[in-house]
Amino acid sequence: MNSEPSFIREKIVRLETCCREHGMPLTVQRRIIMETLAGRKDHPTADQIYDVVAERLPGVSRTTVYRVLEAFVDLGVVNKINSPEAKSHFDADTSRHHHVRCTGCGAVADVHDQRLNALKLPTEHASGFDIVDYSINFVGTCATCRGI
Repeated sequence: MNSEPSFIREKIVRLETCCREHGMPLTVQRRIIMETLAGRKDHPTADQIYDVVAERLPGVSRTTVYRVLEAFVDLGVVNKINSPEAKSHFDADTSRHHHVRCTGCGAVADVHDQRLNALKLPTEHASGFDIVDYSINFVGTCATCRGI
Protein backbone atom coordinates (compact mmCIF):
# COMPACT_ATOMS: atom_id res chain seq x y z
CA MET A 1 0.00 0.00 0.00
CA ASN A 2 1.29 3.45 -0.90
CA SER A 3 1.85 5.66 2.18
CA GLU A 4 1.92 8.98 0.26
CA PRO A 5 -0.96 11.33 1.05
CA SER A 6 -3.52 11.40 -1.77
CA PHE A 7 -2.76 15.01 -2.79
CA ILE A 8 0.91 14.10 -3.34
CA ARG A 9 -0.11 10.97 -5.28
CA GLU A 10 -2.39 13.13 -7.45
CA LYS A 11 0.50 15.51 -8.22
CA ILE A 12 2.78 12.61 -9.13
CA VAL A 13 0.13 11.10 -11.43
CA ARG A 14 -0.33 14.49 -13.12
CA LEU A 15 3.46 14.83 -13.47
CA GLU A 16 3.68 11.31 -14.95
CA THR A 17 0.97 12.17 -17.48
CA CYS A 18 2.61 15.47 -18.47
CA CYS A 19 6.04 13.85 -18.79
CA ARG A 20 4.61 11.09 -20.98
CA GLU A 21 2.76 13.63 -23.17
CA HIS A 22 5.97 15.64 -23.64
CA GLY A 23 8.27 12.65 -24.14
CA MET A 24 10.17 13.31 -20.91
CA PRO A 25 11.20 10.47 -18.62
CA LEU A 26 9.95 10.65 -15.03
CA THR A 27 13.35 10.48 -13.36
CA VAL A 28 13.94 9.82 -9.69
CA GLN A 29 15.03 13.45 -9.33
CA ARG A 30 11.82 14.77 -10.88
CA ARG A 31 9.68 12.51 -8.73
CA ILE A 32 11.42 13.42 -5.45
CA ILE A 33 11.40 17.14 -6.26
CA MET A 34 7.64 16.99 -6.93
CA GLU A 35 7.01 14.94 -3.78
CA THR A 36 8.99 17.49 -1.77
CA LEU A 37 7.17 20.49 -3.25
CA ALA A 38 3.69 18.92 -3.16
CA GLY A 39 4.15 18.04 0.50
CA ARG A 40 4.68 21.69 1.47
CA LYS A 41 2.27 24.58 1.84
CA ASP A 42 4.85 27.31 2.48
CA HIS A 43 5.81 28.08 -1.14
CA PRO A 44 9.50 27.25 -0.77
CA THR A 45 12.35 28.73 -2.79
CA ALA A 46 14.47 26.51 -5.03
CA ASP A 47 17.20 26.56 -2.37
CA GLN A 48 14.78 25.36 0.31
CA ILE A 49 13.63 22.54 -1.97
CA TYR A 50 17.26 21.67 -2.75
CA ASP A 51 18.06 21.38 0.98
CA VAL A 52 15.33 18.75 1.46
CA VAL A 53 15.99 16.90 -1.80
CA ALA A 54 19.75 16.73 -1.12
CA GLU A 55 19.02 14.81 2.09
CA ARG A 56 17.01 12.23 0.12
CA LEU A 57 19.29 12.20 -2.94
CA PRO A 58 22.88 12.75 -1.87
CA GLY A 59 24.87 14.06 -4.81
CA VAL A 60 22.00 15.87 -6.51
CA SER A 61 23.16 19.26 -7.72
CA ARG A 62 21.51 22.59 -7.01
CA THR A 63 21.48 23.15 -10.79
CA THR A 64 19.45 19.98 -11.29
CA VAL A 65 16.83 21.14 -8.79
CA TYR A 66 16.62 24.57 -10.47
CA ARG A 67 16.30 23.02 -13.93
CA VAL A 68 13.65 20.52 -12.83
CA LEU A 69 11.58 23.27 -11.17
CA GLU A 70 11.73 25.38 -14.34
CA ALA A 71 10.71 22.32 -16.38
CA PHE A 72 7.75 21.82 -14.03
CA VAL A 73 6.74 25.45 -14.59
CA ASP A 74 6.98 24.93 -18.38
CA LEU A 75 4.83 21.78 -18.09
CA GLY A 76 2.24 23.67 -16.05
CA VAL A 77 2.43 21.37 -13.03
CA VAL A 78 3.99 24.03 -10.77
CA ASN A 79 3.50 27.77 -10.43
CA LYS A 80 6.41 30.15 -10.03
CA ILE A 81 5.80 33.10 -7.74
CA ASN A 82 8.26 35.93 -8.18
CA SER A 83 9.07 38.29 -5.34
CA PRO A 84 10.81 41.65 -5.17
CA GLU A 85 13.81 40.03 -3.47
CA ALA A 86 14.46 38.23 -6.78
CA LYS A 87 13.84 34.88 -5.07
CA SER A 88 11.28 32.75 -6.82
CA HIS A 89 8.96 30.65 -4.71
CA PHE A 90 7.28 27.54 -6.08
CA ASP A 91 3.75 26.22 -5.57
CA ALA A 92 2.49 22.77 -6.54
CA ASP A 93 -1.10 24.02 -6.30
CA THR A 94 -1.90 25.17 -9.84
CA SER A 95 -5.57 25.87 -9.16
CA ARG A 96 -6.66 29.50 -9.45
CA HIS A 97 -5.65 31.23 -6.24
CA HIS A 98 -3.67 34.24 -5.13
CA HIS A 99 -0.84 34.96 -2.70
CA VAL A 100 0.24 37.22 0.11
CA ARG A 101 3.92 37.92 0.86
CA CYS A 102 5.25 39.10 4.22
CA THR A 103 7.35 42.26 4.02
CA GLY A 104 9.21 41.19 7.17
CA CYS A 105 10.37 37.63 6.56
CA GLY A 106 9.38 37.07 2.92
CA ALA A 107 7.02 34.17 3.68
CA VAL A 108 4.39 33.48 1.03
CA ALA A 109 0.91 32.09 1.73
CA ASP A 110 -2.15 31.25 -0.34
CA VAL A 111 -5.17 33.53 -0.54
CA HIS A 112 -8.30 31.60 -1.54
CA ASP A 113 -11.19 34.00 -2.08
CA GLN A 114 -13.81 33.34 -4.73
CA ARG A 115 -14.54 37.07 -5.03
CA LEU A 116 -11.03 37.56 -6.43
CA ASN A 117 -11.60 34.77 -8.94
CA ALA A 118 -14.75 36.48 -10.19
CA LEU A 119 -13.00 39.59 -11.50
CA LYS A 120 -13.84 40.26 -15.13
CA LEU A 121 -10.84 40.27 -17.41
CA PRO A 122 -10.47 43.25 -19.72
CA THR A 123 -10.84 42.07 -23.30
CA GLU A 124 -7.70 43.92 -24.31
CA HIS A 125 -5.16 46.20 -22.75
CA ALA A 126 -3.77 49.50 -24.05
CA SER A 127 -0.42 47.77 -24.53
CA GLY A 128 -2.01 45.52 -27.15
CA PHE A 129 -2.04 42.44 -24.93
CA ASP A 130 -4.91 39.99 -25.12
CA ILE A 131 -5.29 39.25 -21.40
CA VAL A 132 -6.06 35.59 -20.68
CA ASP A 133 -5.34 35.17 -16.96
CA TYR A 134 -4.28 36.95 -13.80
CA SER A 135 -3.05 36.41 -10.27
CA ILE A 136 -3.09 38.86 -7.41
CA ASN A 137 -0.16 39.23 -5.05
CA PHE A 138 -0.90 40.97 -1.77
CA VAL A 139 1.77 42.36 0.52
CA GLY A 140 1.46 42.46 4.30
CA THR A 141 3.03 41.38 7.57
CA CYS A 142 2.61 37.83 8.84
CA ALA A 143 1.48 36.98 12.38
CA THR A 144 4.99 35.87 13.36
CA CYS A 145 6.57 39.16 12.31
CA ARG A 146 3.78 41.04 14.09
CA GLY A 147 4.54 39.02 17.23
CA ILE A 148 1.16 37.32 17.39
